[in-house]
Amino acid sequence: MFHYNFLGPPAVLIRVAYYFFGLVHTHPATAAITDAKRFFQGTWHNRTGTVLLQEQNALRDEASEMFAFGYDEYLLHAFPKDELRPISCTGHNSQGGVGLTLVDALDSLVVMNSPAKLRRAVQWLCQSLAFDVDARVHVFEVTIRALGGLLSTHVMLEREPSAVPGYNGCLLRLAVDLADRLLPAFDTASGIPLSWIHLQKGVLPDETRFTCTACAVTLLLEFGTLSRLTGNQMYEQKAKHAMKRVFGMRSPVTGLVGNTLHTDNQEWLRKDSGIGAGIDSFYEYLLKAYLVFGEVEYLDMFTKVYISAMHGLRLKLLASAPPDSPPPPPWLADADMDTGKLAQPWISSLSAFWPGLQALAGQVEDAKKLLAAWVYAWTQFDGLPDLFDMSASERHPLQKGYPLRPELMESTYLLYAATRDPTLLEVGRTLQATLAEGNKQKCGYAAVADVSTGELEDSMESFLSETSKYLYLLHADAADLPDHYIFSTEGHLLPPFQMANGQQPSANTTMQSASSSYWDWWIPNFGNWLPHTPPADDVGRLDAAIDISETASEAAAVQCAQMCRNVSAAEASKRQHLLQSVLPLVPLPAHDAILLRQRRCTACLQVSASMVQSATSLLPVGTVDGFQQCSASPDGICPADIMQTQAGLVERRFICLLEVQQDKLQCSQYQEIQLAAEMSSLPNNALVLQQRPTQVSQTTLYSLSFLGSENLHLAVGATFGQSLQEAGQCGPACLGDSICNLLGAIIIAEPADACGPLTNAQELSGAVLLVDRGSCSFMEKAMNVEQAGAVAVIVINNKDSEAAFAMGSDEQPHGVKILAMMVSKHIGQDLRHCKDSSRGGSEPHLLNIDLVDLSNATLGSAQSAYMEQHVYVPEATQSWLENNGDVTRLAQQDKSKSTWQSLVLDLAASIQSMQT
Repeated sequence: MFHYNFLGPPAVLIRVAYYFFGLVHTHPATAAITDAKRFFQGTWHNRTGTVLLQEQNALRDEASEMFAFGYDEYLLHAFPKDELRPISCTGHNSQGGVGLTLVDALDSLVVMNSPAKLRRAVQWLCQSLAFDVDARVHVFEVTIRALGGLLSTHVMLEREPSAVPGYNGCLLRLAVDLADRLLPAFDTASGIPLSWIHLQKGVLPDETRFTCTACAVTLLLEFGTLSRLTGNQMYEQKAKHAMKRVFGMRSPVTGLVGNTLHTDNQEWLRKDSGIGAGIDSFYEYLLKAYLVFGEVEYLDMFTKVYISAMHGLRLKLLASAPPDSPPPPPWLADADMDTGKLAQPWISSLSAFWPGLQALAGQVEDAKKLLAAWVYAWTQFDGLPDLFDMSASERHPLQKGYPLRPELMESTYLLYAATRDPTLLEVGRTLQATLAEGNKQKCGYAAVADVSTGELEDSMESFLSETSKYLYLLHADAADLPDHYIFSTEGHLLPPFQMANGQQPSANTTMQSASSSYWDWWIPNFGNWLPHTPPADDVGRLDAAIDISETASEAAAVQCAQMCRNVSAAEASKRQHLLQSVLPLVPLPAHDAILLRQRRCTACLQVSASMVQSATSLLPVGTVDGFQQCSASPDGICPADIMQTQAGLVERRFICLLEVQQDKLQCSQYQEIQLAAEMSSLPNNALVLQQRPTQVSQTTLYSLSFLGSENLHLAVGATFGQSLQEAGQCGPACLGDSICNLLGAIIIAEPADACGPLTNAQELSGAVLLVDRGSCSFMEKAMNVEQAGAVAVIVINNKDSEAAFAMGSDEQPHGVKILAMMVSKHIGQDLRHCKDSSRGGSEPHLLNIDLVDLSNATLGSAQSAYMEQHVYVPEATQSWLENNGDVTRLAQQDKSKSTWQSLVLDLAASIQSMQT
């Protein structure tokens, strides 16, 4: 049995977390290691405190030697097999026996200045490597490890011929051969690639048709780079098509994607969303595709999904949490892609890449906050288990190992590159010490099977291509390398390419100062946290541009000041010279640095402004005075500029995308948004309906009974019209415990919806009229009934499983003067049945209406079952309605609907959602 050299949580990481966010943590072993030293590179070095230049150089050399040890042991014990087993000193194949570890580590040889090893490796690959093997391989793994390694090294060798004299482009030819063997995976009904392919036979019969989101889209950088190098656009077109297909499968409610999908019918098999396993590089490759290829379409897509993730997956306090509840940690948790509800209470260690992605996009303050959380998690486990709970106190009972993953090292390096914060060197020192002391075995560096026991596992994944590389770059002070290359998800260096037309989007490079924000973070009580739903910036998958305000743009300019600042030619030359001195084999064209700095500035400005905009583009939390008709808007619709927030919380919210079909205004998509209080950049045809429980003190309930019958039905009084005290007889109780009642003959309206003059008006004097919901507003129905001489109107809901609700009020001075109420559909059917059964008799069928005492405890939960409904029409939607010819034509077909407002009110009434 093999174990860690367990030393307890590194004190430096505790100090870093405290340094950033005031995090306080104690551990019994802390004091014991505070002054401890570690012997490496011929001398003793402190485990804590500032990393001085001499120690930084020693850490750099140690990282290089760690790589060299693992690489040499692989060649000695495993090559040409794919993987090394560092404990048993053997090799095994994972992807067909193509020397995968060697291909994967090629550009690490360039980075770590190992020219002799690089030449031998390239020579063997060019002479002996063949992908014509009888093996079923994973498309994603082979692409990011083999194709990426070949392309990255080819680019650098083409740019720096002296690294491998006589190099003839063989790595690119191998890359083309491999990519051609992977292409049949794209031959699906959707163009989304399969997960598996046979290198000789293509797609095997009965091959699985399911794939993970990341597996489907994380081919874009490699296939796009191959197209740019060969001129064959087919590779990039296929990968781009797959990315756009998956992007189009986002939830129209949250903007999130699921985890696993069917490649043919594009249905989600798993709808849990997150930024960890199965989804991670979906986000990563959209941003990096923009940085590498310069196509703004990729940046726009990234901006949308980044905002969705940051709003929809970050934990927040529930409204019901106690006032003194501590704020949640900055984790992005897994949530249901449609509802935004928490999907699982575990954090995936694969999502530790996120702070690095944020650093690339200029979201430095968010990256600092989140990295501190990851630092804290490392102190708790002395490593990062695959899954752990949100308090970073328990590892998952099954997924409890640490397979030498590089994500935390990657984020530490990229954040250091963005900030030059020396504290991050202390983080890197501790991470490296853990691996050097606890994971080194006879033949390499072993993964951890269980972080709680220190038991090791006989595998060494990604250590040579990523983990050791990022540690080396951090301690080599290669902070300017991200200005020259973008790292693929496997850590391969890819250069930026000019856009097809040679033009680049302009960026403001005149900012003077960067902003800094302070975010408190405490070890929290997790009982009151849930992810909340993000702004649905792309509801209905309509790619509406994000409308950025001047205020948001100004805030973004401040936030991106450092990233967008002007770099003089002299400074650029100096920085390039220093970088070249620590990475002598890595070619560093000056024009690449200009290109990438400009693109990163543009990305920072757009993402930052969009984040600010999404935080301010909020629907009011509370009852929106909309469907009940605003005093400033007599037509019954509240535009955004006159919306008011009143007491009470919106309980449910729905989005309807308007369209005209079959001569009706209807919803092309209609879906509830869970836990949402904010939406930004709605499409210009979006209608928003909000509901809240009717306040008991404001609710009027009526009991309905036919004279001589014991059956009672409940109805909900409207907020307009007369009260029963005004319309009926009041005084001593007439029936039961009521104090007022109204008795009238029940008549069915003709037409049934009462949306026009009533043709049976001669029999309506003093009657109670049954009216169908729909076709016109409640107010219009009530006014037509009143004009016909009836004393009350009962509107029958038309939704099978929906309760009645309080119909909206009219604040105009000349309102309805009769009693109005609503009943559910099944109650309406009962009333109709009783009415129909009386036809042919000599006496009219009389209905008794009583006022119900709301203090009556026997009503129980029935009171809370009724919902007030409010409709919100954004300004863009108003413009769409006013300028849509089909809407105008529909409104003009009926003189009573001369404008679009009546159409919208009728539609809103017809689609009110059923109760929770």
